[in-house]
Amino acid sequence: MMAFLCALPVIAGLFSPCAPPPPLAVGYVEGEYVLLAPLDVAELIALGVRRGEKVAAGQVVARLEDRDARIAVDNAAAALLQAEAELANLKLGKRPEEIAVLDAALTSAEAEQDQAKLLFDRQADLLKRGVTAQAGFDQASTDLAMARAKVAQQKANLAVARLPARAEEIVAAENRVKQARAALKQADWRLEKRTLHAPAAGEINDVIRRPGEVAGPTAPVLSLLPEGATKLKVYVREEALASLAVGAMLAVRCDGCGAGLRARISYISADPEFTPPVIYSLESRQKLVYLVEARPEPGATMLKPGQIVDVDLGSTAK
Repeated sequence: MMAFLCALPVIAGLFSPCAPPPPLAVGYVEGEYVLLAPLDVAELIALGVRRGEKVAAGQVVARLEDRDARIAVDNAAAALLQAEAELANLKLGKRPEEIAVLDAALTSAEAEQDQAKLLFDRQADLLKRGVTAQAGFDQASTDLAMARAKVAQQKANLAVARLPARAEEIVAAENRVKQARAALKQADWRLEKRTLHAPAAGEINDVIRRPGEVAGPTAPVLSLLPEGATKLKVYVREEALASLAVGAMLAVRCDGCGAGLRARISYISADPEFTPPVIYSLESRQKLVYLVEARPEPGATMLKPGQIVDVDLGSTAK
């Protein structure tokens, strides 16, 4: 009798209701695709990858027509050379040939001055001896003064010719050089963008344009799924929402996937995804679901976009 009474708790446990299973939520894997498109409208001339192909970061995936971009680079380079030449000309002043002309003019003026000085000295000596008239001496004196003035003028012209331009003109020319350099850099950059590179390692998801077709900023060439650029979109019932928080870890299961998959919650919607016509009742309350997004932990390469997943909401942890 005592043994039977001791066995009663065990028998009662066998027939007691089972513990409720942990709450589950269903969702799917979504890929965050990158669309590769040129900056300018141009014809696609070469495609270096296929759909589903793995690519490395920086790998060339497509080339577009670039003759117009090369012409723009040549024009910008020519404009820079012209601006630099104008600046150098302003800083150096007159050309050597022009300086030589002014120097020769000064030499001629100095020779005329020496000749005028000789005539003046002769007239002065003749005037002392009373051989010449005062008018002759006065004329020689005037010629000497004019020769000296001409020499002074030629010296001033030569000095001015050796001076650079005014500071304001030089500053303006320097700014034009900076603008020309910036324009050349921009032209080079636009030329580089005619070759499309993979921004990150990943997989080519789709080929949107073929060689011969025109691509542009709103007409991408390829769709790329970078490595690890996936997230889980899970729809959680309203009664389970309070147990979730951004940063919490979720246990993830999917068909054909191994055990131990985990994802960290990155977003919880504040609004329900499904709202029945009448929500202010206990019957309709369970119909509300909220979007929860989670990022798979590194290494979850088996999760593919579009794949259905189950999330265990009863094992959330930071």
